[in-house]
Amino acid sequence: MANPKRRLPISEIIGELANIKTKQGKIEWLKAHDSIPLRQVLRINYDSSVEWLLPDTPPPWKNNPVDDAQRDGLFYTEARRLKIFIKDGGYNDLNQVKREGLFISLLEDLDNADAKLLSSMLAKKPFKGLTLKTLEEAFPNVLQTKIVG
Repeated sequence: MANPKRRLPISEIIGELANIKTKQGKIEWLKAHDSIPLRQVLRINYDSSVEWLLPDTPPPWKNNPVDDAQRDGLFYTEARRLKIFIKDGGYNDLNQVKREGLFISLLEDLDNADAKLLSSMLAKKPFKGLTLKTLEEAFPNVLQTKIVG
């Protein structure tokens, strides 16, 4: 497992779940990397009451040409913007073209792995290695967590 003092990119935290073999190991891994942005990502992806205001297929975007270590943590600060793309997040009346443009801009700002994770979330499919039951054991109230921003 990674150095707990380094804040891992959200995509790396979620990606590692597929490699952890036990449910208890997955729960401990999630708890060790707990954060509000991680919980928001998990809620958006697993809560059936949360609806995207975007098409369910990834839009075209340009990968970041720079693989900058500072981008690794950008999703933590930019997660607050996710409410723009969620039904009843306070932006329901935003022009759809503008909303989609903001989403593409967000993807282009993020680390490429985090952008790929975020775009894959549009389909609302479970992350590899994480069941809803395991998620609820790790974070019992995550599906009631407010999408903050």
